[in-house]
Amino acid sequence: MANKFKRSSTCLLVSLTLLLSGCANTGSSLLSGTKPDPRLTSGEQSTFFSSSAAQGCGMGALAGAGIGALAGSLAGDSKKALVGAAAGGAAGCAAGLATNYYLDSLKKDYATTADRLQAMDKDISKDTTDLAKTSAAMKEVIRDNHATLAKISLQKDNAGFDKASANKELAQVDANISVMKDKIKVMKDKSSGYQVALQQQKTTTATDKSKLKTLNTEYTQLNNQITALESEANGLYSQRQAISLG
Repeated sequence: MANKFKRSSTCLLVSLTLLLSGCANTGSSLLSGTKPDPRLTSGEQSTFFSSSAAQGCGMGALAGAGIGALAGSLAGDSKKALVGAAAGGAAGCAAGLATNYYLDSLKKDYATTADRLQAMDKDISKDTTDLAKTSAAMKEVIRDNHATLAKISLQKDNAGFDKASANKELAQVDANISVMKDKIKVMKDKSSGYQVALQQQKTTTATDKSKLKTLNTEYTQLNNQITALESEANGLYSQRQAISLG
């Protein structure tokens, strides 16, 4: 019985490893159904704001799940192992997101404040450029989806309304909203990382102080753009929630 339980616990941990690694690398690849608009996922959009948050959460969840399952295994209770894995995974995920990963990486990779500020300048500039491209694609999709939802809302009570076709269109909108929410979450996580890192920089020279002031301005502009984009996405979501075909 003991050997059987040990094998079960091992299988549990291996399964968790594979599952969470898959989630970390592919985001929503485990979900099936209608594919989102390719404007949100093809080309450059496949890499812009799509995986970093899932990876951070996945690694934290994996560590937490392993610890939780191990605690149950040591107690000789398979149920405790399963419950421990679930609870540990949730806690690990929260811990992974709460960790100041960006700030820690700056401290690890750059010895001086000047070097860290230079690195942040490059990172913020890149994300600002990527955000502009992502925003353009998302706004196109949002505009088209608004029109689709308005059309369905006007026609759904008419005689001869094609409900099956409308449901397919709604599924497409839902898939688009899901992708946009995921991307915006990654954007906000990155923004939070920048905020923490900027707040922790201790400047002593006039040059560093001036650079930090400039970076704070650039960060504020980036964050405002993210907030505006989120507001547009939320508007589409609210419009979608108001439509029900029964």
